[in-house]
Amino acid sequence: MAGHLCKRALIALLTIFVIISLSFLMVRFMPGDPLIHMVGEENYYYMKEFNPQELERLAEKYAMSGTLGQQYGNYLSSILHLDFGTAYSNNQPVLQNILDSCKWTLILTVPTLLLGCLLGGVLGVLAGWKPGSLFDRITTPVFLFLNTVPTNCVGVVFLVVFAFRLKLFPLNGMTSGGLVGMARFWDIVWHAALPVIILVLFRTSSNFLLMKSNVSQIKDEDYTVTARSKGLPERRILFRHVLKNAMLPYVTSLCIQVGSLLSGSMMLEVIFGWKGMGQLFYNAVSSRDFPTAQACFIISATCVVLGNWLGDALVAAIDPRICLLYTSDAADDRISV
Repeated sequence: MAGHLCKRALIALLTIFVIISLSFLMVRFMPGDPLIHMVGEENYYYMKEFNPQELERLAEKYAMSGTLGQQYGNYLSSILHLDFGTAYSNNQPVLQNILDSCKWTLILTVPTLLLGCLLGGVLGVLAGWKPGSLFDRITTPVFLFLNTVPTNCVGVVFLVVFAFRLKLFPLNGMTSGGLVGMARFWDIVWHAALPVIILVLFRTSSNFLLMKSNVSQIKDEDYTVTARSKGLPERRILFRHVLKNAMLPYVTSLCIQVGSLLSGSMMLEVIFGWKGMGQLFYNAVSSRDFPTAQACFIISATCVVLGNWLGDALVAAIDPRICLLYTSDAADDRISV
């Protein structure tokens, strides 16, 4: 297992290196000079004509001076030191802006992941174990519909109905302000409740469909039929034979979801005025704040890659045959060579 995990870790590191390199190239080849968006078009051309030294100073400050190779070397060095530069929007360190946004994103994504994992898994098992039952006929169309509708559409509908019409939730924002202690805590919970409900519905729907598909396929496999023919109770067949195998793809999916914890839900955060990572990335792209957009892309993609590696580790721990499969494949490759 150690060899398998080391191999997957090397692949993950290589993937992260490719992601960092792509983020550098994408920003450098985007149309327009980043300095124009930083100082404004009118000031840019004024300084270019009458004060070019100031433009050179700004280019050096934001690592946009020198050859492409020099910029790339400086960029890699900065990334290793977690120095993502200074944001154009507020002249604050990009890392500080990201850390401030991450805590708000985690308020939405952590309960979403936990509740979506639990509800989707349990409901999916119930529907997949007895397909065609009344429970299956009710839940499957509902979750299938939710899984196909864009989150921003449901977000707007919920905002109009529950916040604007019924006034059960605030229209936007993260807190009313002017509150301290437990009053501020419950006020944040009240503001986060509606977007969390929407995210939980969508996360539950995707997890439900995945788990239902896994269980419905595995329940008719040969080994479950054999166990049933031996007279084993249905509950024991479910928990000992079906769930153990159905959990493998489910765990992989959950780990990918863990990797996307910091990316947030961009459109929902914009709709509800929630200043998390999603809205930070959206604002950075809209205003062409390249250092912030780069950092958000790198951090989100890196978390997804690490989530995939975590999924490989957990799947290998649940089913050691995975490691044997990779070992036999490598042996076959050596024999063929």
